[in-house]
Amino acid sequence: MLETKDIILRDFNTSDIQKRIEWETVNTEWQLWDSPWEFEGLAGAERQRTLQDRIKEFQKRASYVWKEDEKRKTFQVDVRGDVPRCIGWVASYYLTEKFVFTKERTDRCAVGIDFPEQSGREHGYGYQALILFIDYLLAHGEKDIYLQTWSGNLRMIHIAERMGFEECCRKKGIRMVRGRNYDGLTFRLNMETYAAFRCNFFVNAT
Repeated sequence: MLETKDIILRDFNTSDIQKRIEWETVNTEWQLWDSPWEFEGLAGAERQRTLQDRIKEFQKRASYVWKEDEKRKTFQVDVRGDVPRCIGWVASYYLTEKFVFTKERTDRCAVGIDFPEQSGREHGYGYQALILFIDYLLAHGEKDIYLQTWSGNLRMIHIAERMGFEECCRKKGIRMVRGRNYDGLTFRLNMETYAAFRCNFFVNAT
C-alpha cells in the first residue's frame, strides 16, 4: 500500500469488482478519453462478450495472493475518509522500441491513469497517484518512464507536460475518435524536470 495525506494506492480486491462493472456499463464517461477507439462501434452482443471477459479478468485479479515484495503493475486509487472511496486506478505496461505495447519486459515502462469517478477529479489526486506510482516503479528497477495518449485528450497532455513528460513520438492520424483522426502520442519522463515538479507539488500541497 502506498499513501499520501489524501489518497491510498492499494491492491485490487473482490469488493472492487462491482464498481468496475458499474464503470464498464453505467458510468462510462471515462471511456470517451481512455482509448475510446476500443469502445466505439461495439454492438450489444460484442460489448457483452467484452464485459464478460473483463469480469473474468477482475475475478482472477481479486483472487491473486500477492507476495509482500512482489512488484505490482497496477493499483486501485482510494480517497481517504471514514470509509475510503475508490475513484479509479493506475497501471503500467511495456513498450517496444517503436512504442507499441508488448507483454515482454523492456526498458520502456509506460504508465496510465483512469478516474472514472468524476468527483475524484480536479483535486490533485491524479498528480498524487502518478507521483506515488512513478516513484514505486523507479524504486523497483524501472529506468525510463513513458506515457501514451492521443492528441484529443488535452487534459492528459496537460498533466503529462506539467509533470515533466516530453513528447518523443507522434504517429499521425492513427486514432479515429468520434469521426475524426487524431495523432497517437508517446511521452518520455524527463527525470530532472520530474524531480523539481515532485518537490514543488508536495511543498505547495502542505
